[in-house]
Amino acid sequence: MIQCHKNFQSSSLASTQKYCGRLVEAQLPASFCQRRLPRRCELSVQALDKSAKRVKYSQPGGQTRGEPLFIQVEPDGSDAWRLDVVIEGLKAGNVGILPTDTYPALVCDIDNRQAVEKLYTIKGLSPKKQLSILCRHLQDISTYTMGFPASNRAGQIDTFRVARQVLPGPYTFILTASKQLPKQCTDYQSGKSKQRKSVGVRIPDDAVLQAVLSQLDRPLLCTSAHVEELEQLEIPEAAMFVDQYAGQGLDFIVDTGQRVAEGSTVIDMTGPEPSLVRLGKGDPSLFVEEEP
Repeated sequence: MIQCHKNFQSSSLASTQKYCGRLVEAQLPASFCQRRLPRRCELSVQALDKSAKRVKYSQPGGQTRGEPLFIQVEPDGSDAWRLDVVIEGLKAGNVGILPTDTYPALVCDIDNRQAVEKLYTIKGLSPKKQLSILCRHLQDISTYTMGFPASNRAGQIDTFRVARQVLPGPYTFILTASKQLPKQCTDYQSGKSKQRKSVGVRIPDDAVLQAVLSQLDRPLLCTSAHVEELEQLEIPEAAMFVDQYAGQGLDFIVDTGQRVAEGSTVIDMTGPEPSLVRLGKGDPSLFVEEEP
């Protein structure tokens, strides 16, 4: 059992036990031990009692029956210390839902083969389905891809220069993959070393996600998390995600509150000219030239 910090208020601890059915550890600075915690700084980790269904909760060393952790944080990431349990979980192979500047993302550690397999299982994807990479910065993109294509004629858009101006932002770029792309990102089931020709990369403009990436110190593999019956643009309540992925092994949900969002703009840069794959939140005209 994970032990809660001994200086947590008894009321906060009782609340955690009531809603979670387990104790949760919060790593707090020493200065917090000298005074009473203000209400807004208490750890908000709850089990989602709104759903009658149960999902598995994965801990290092094995799995136990339970519900996914629900961690509520401020949209600006000002209370990012609450994400410590998420960081440790990702390192241990957990799969969960994180906010982005578009739709929420189902994520896992890109270097953890078992976690990648678990993500595919939760989403019910074919092993050959190509997923995207959530990156910290342009250096990550240059590691897993061959980079943005150079201009090959006068007047052509300098895609790298424009990318530097708009990222982080609501774009997914399909670029030629490099040999550094982990094998499990190609086909985790077969284990074959066949080179993947392309990969989608993102640098989302979301403070909470960037805090997770920074603390984890490596990119995340992702696919969009959505509720199939929800047609409106508003991101659904976390409880709806529990119903959507019930019994599949979802480990955590990080929630920043409801908001209206749309998908990222997807641009393919593997051909002679950048082409628009999907129109979303980002302006495609910055990268794709209009036909005369």
